[in-house]
Amino acid sequence: MGAKYSTEQIFEQAAKFVVKQKGEWEHNDWENFLGKISEYEIELHDEFVMKLGALLELGKYFYSNLPESVEKKQKKTKKNTPKKVKEEIPIEE
Repeated sequence: MGAKYSTEQIFEQAAKFVVKQKGEWEHNDWENFLGKISEYEIELHDEFVMKLGALLELGKYFYSNLPESVEKKQKKTKKNTPKKVKEEIPIEE
């Protein structure tokens, strides 16, 4: 797999932060998170920082309202599904 998109990297860092902090953080934690994000070659202008804060708040919501882990549903495959058999209708003569 090639390099991750910057969006993936930022989302991943945000998710790790929310989980590590168990959905709770103080201003110093927020500043430390911004320091981590500043390690990437991204300009932390006001709008970006505001949206990043909103992303963390959204992560907090999901952290608080979803189960700790979820399983992906199994896809039905043709192998698992019995084939429909055409019923032959006898022809009366």
